[in-house]
Amino acid sequence: AVASMACIAPQTGALVSRRVSARASRAIGRRVAPVRALGAGEVAQIADSLEDVIPQVAVALSVGAILYASAGSLKGFAALLGGEEATASHILVKDPTLAQSLLERLQDGPQDNLEDRFAREAGKYSECPSKSKGGSLGTFKPGQMVKEFNDAVFQGPVGTIQGPVKTQFGWHLILVTDRKEKEA
Repeated sequence: AVASMACIAPQTGALVSRRVSARASRAIGRRVAPVRALGAGEVAQIADSLEDVIPQVAVALSVGAILYASAGSLKGFAALLGGEEATASHILVKDPTLAQSLLERLQDGPQDNLEDRFAREAGKYSECPSKSKGGSLGTFKPGQMVKEFNDAVFQGPVGTIQGPVKTQFGWHLILVTDRKEKEA
């Protein structure tokens, strides 16, 4: 393969092209001719021809990034379009023993004010910035959280504390307060 480069900047193009050609020549053991630098008119012509393509490329790259980044790729993308969502709060701690102790304390207390008690414990113990909002994460769709957390929220019961759930961030106690199921 011949390694050479066309540089867009006309002032430095010849110099860069010669350097690349020299390195390529040494690397492959034979002479590689430099490529000429593009002139300003050629650069403008290329830019004009790409003007209509750039928005299409940007949309395609954005959709690709969503699909790649979401856990479960197509399932996550379909959920973003489909309407399934949940509202939840959590308490994040690093110590599994503390997580278990908090769970037992919350389960042993009165259940009629569980959300309020959960929010108070989150404010005291959680290591997540959401502690300032009583652990509330607001409403989100499947695939927006790490897999273990996502599974607990979208497969577990509403109104019952779940956990401790281990993720890369630590141990979570999760309270799902509302969930909108997938529309049929």
